[in-house]
Amino acid sequence: MRRRTKAGLLFAFILLLILLADRFVPPQHLPWKPLDVEAQVGFATGTKITLIALGPSSACMGKLDEALHLNYVQAAPKKDSQTGNKACGWKVAATMTKASGARFRPKQVTGQCPLVLASYIWLRQVDKHARKYMGSGLKKAHHAGTYSCRRQRGNSSGAWSEHAFANAWDITGFELEDGRVVSILKHWRSDGSKEGRSKAKFLHEARGSACRLFRVVLSPDYNDAHKDHFHLDQGPSLSCR
Repeated sequence: MRRRTKAGLLFAFILLLILLADRFVPPQHLPWKPLDVEAQVGFATGTKITLIALGPSSACMGKLDEALHLNYVQAAPKKDSQTGNKACGWKVAATMTKASGARFRPKQVTGQCPLVLASYIWLRQVDKHARKYMGSGLKKAHHAGTYSCRRQRGNSSGAWSEHAFANAWDITGFELEDGRVVSILKHWRSDGSKEGRSKAKFLHEARGSACRLFRVVLSPDYNDAHKDHFHLDQGPSLSCR
């Protein structure tokens, strides 16, 4: 009887906490609240993107339609001739040419919807870090693309890379509104100067904010193969390195 009473009290306490959180905690921190693509990043933002990724693609595309500062079109389905456990390509993807005020070099980015959704929110964070540490906003994200029909680590067999499904994006650097380019290869580690410290801090903050939105974030700290780029993906793994 006492156990039932304690269990009942515990359940009531947990329910009260949930009700109080639902009433007073900002929605970006609560995983059961809908994702607001224009809201500040919260504790639950990445979880909400993952939940959207697990749902129907139409729900994710609907979230892209809610984005106020995203130029995109739905990409035609793609199926590559190379196959393995799964065929390379995609069924539903989006091609963006501008996101959160930033353009791209090369000019287009095609990715599966959850990747594009996370990128839209992340680039707003990158702009904030650029203004804080570099004194200039973000103009362009320099990248090495999203799609490549290959397996992980270039192996001839084994698991497919998330790039095989346009579910990963490689970022090589950022171009600022004042014309400066911050390169992951050149500026990840500070050269000791004031400018060098600012660039390194900016890049580390950009990686940190990416880890809150993408499932996998790999940087020069991971291995030598990533010395010149961030790898961002929305695959099933979970890593921030």
